[in-house]
Parts: sequence; C-alpha cells; structure tokens
Amino acid sequence: MEKIKCIACSILLNTAGILIYAVGISSFASPNEIAPGGASGIAILINYMTGCPIGLFVFLFNIPFLLVIVWKRYFSFAFVCSTLLSTAGLSVITDMMSALHFPIYDGNPLLASMFSGAMLGTGLALVHLGRSNTGGISLAGLILQKCSPQFQVGKVISALNFVVVIASVFVYRNIDSLLYAVITVYISGVFMDRILADAEAKSLLIVIAQSTDKVRQVFLDEGEGVTVLKGEGGYSNRRQRVVMCVTGKRESGKLQEKIRNADDNALVIVMEVQHVTGKQFARII
Repeated sequence: MEKIKCIACSILLNTAGILIYAVGISSFASPNEIAPGGASGIAILINYMTGCPIGLFVFLFNIPFLLVIVWKRYFSFAFVCSTLLSTAGLSVITDMMSALHFPIYDGNPLLASMFSGAMLGTGLALVHLGRSNTGGISLAGLILQKCSPQFQVGKVISALNFVVVIASVFVYRNIDSLLYAVITVYISGVFMDRILADAEAKSLLIVIAQSTDKVRQVFLDEGEGVTVLKGEGGYSNRRQRVVMCVTGKRESGKLQEKIRNADDNALVIVMEVQHVTGKQFARII
C-alpha cells in the first residue's frame, strides 16, 4: 500500500510539474520572445526560425541522451522510463497547448519574464520531487558527470544555458530578449531552490525532561530514530539526559503533542534543519 501511495504521489507531482512548466513556455516565454536557456530555450529559438513545434524538438533533443544512458547503464531503468515519460508528456502537452490556441500573455514583457520564470522553476521542482527529470541540458550534465567526475557540471550547464540566452539576441535581433531571459532564468532558479529546500527541510527536536525514558519511548513508538545525549544543568550542575531527534515537519507536531502527554513539564526545542544527509536521510534523487 505504501509503495502504491509513493507511485501515485510521484505521478501527481510529475503531472502537475509538466503542466505548470508547459504553461510557462507556451503562454509566457515563447509568445514574448524569451529563450530561458536549456532545451526549451533552444526549441523556442528553433520554433521562431523554422516553425518546428517546440514540444517535438524538445523530445527529439532528448532521445540521443536517453540512448546513451541506456547503452552505458549510467542510471536505473526506472529513472530512464520516468524521464522518458516526463519528456514525452511535456512535449505533447506543450504542442497541444499551441494547437488548441491556449491563452497567451502578450502584455508587459517584464511580467511575462517573471511569471515564466516562476512557472518554469516551480514545474522543474515538482518534477524533481516526483523523482524524474525533464531532460535537456541537465540530462547532458548528468551524463557528463558520470563520464568525467572531475568536471564542475554546474558550471558547464550554466555556460551552455548562457550560450542559449546570448543566441536569443541574434535570433530576435533585440537585446531586450536577452535581458528578459536573464530575469526568467534567475527567477526560475530562485523558485526551484526554494521549493526543493522546503521539501528537504526537517525538524530537529531537542527535549529536556525529567521522564527521559518516557520521552524516548514516544519517538521509538513512532518509528523515529533518537539519540540520547548526556547533559548538565548550567544552574543546578545536575546531570541529566537530553533526547534529540530529526524528523519530518509533518511528524513534528504529532510528536510534540505526544511528548506533552508523556511529560507536560518537558522543555521541547524545535528547529528547522535545511540539509540532512546520512543514516536513513537521503537526497530526493
């Protein structure tokens, strides 16, 4: 049952992310001549010059990278299938929006760049949380990282995106397109980082209580890992034990209530932790 919930959650996140990303491209970026880097940015430029559908180009752009991954077995088959489905879904939905004449924003280009960036960043973050990838230049970066770990992949991807943004000046023959693209890329990164940081954030609970064993049992009953530290009262010099646990934000409130029931005099300190690795904690992908 838990596995089914996990799969359903991944599908929901991927679907929502793809829809939001496609709207950002079709309704805001492309109509306002903004090429925000990546495969989508290249596709927008190609569409402007040749009329080739944006979604179709994005899908074809990713095929060679996926074939390399399958051939070299760089990543799991599940990741390849998930990425293929996300890429295909993004391509189909993007071109469908164009075919169905989905409403576009043709007002202030600055607003278009801002909303485009917000939607692209949100869409990418949701797909990432769904344990998938929309492909493009980021997929090429993953391959490069596997081939040559010494390369600073982040800088390489940034450089390639920068080339796409610069190319928009020559394609549109308008420097404003470059400036709006820079705004879009920046806002996209801010939104994506913020969403992923919030998703990965945990709560650190530090509990000082008379009934340490009861408090510890609360965590153990909930299946949470717990650490008991040796402490000493700064005023009384009395030795006592301190219970510490890192848990999810959702579980934090429930645990605090149960701790109060076990010892209503317990001092509970809750702090947000942005980054946790090791033990059972791992990154999303």
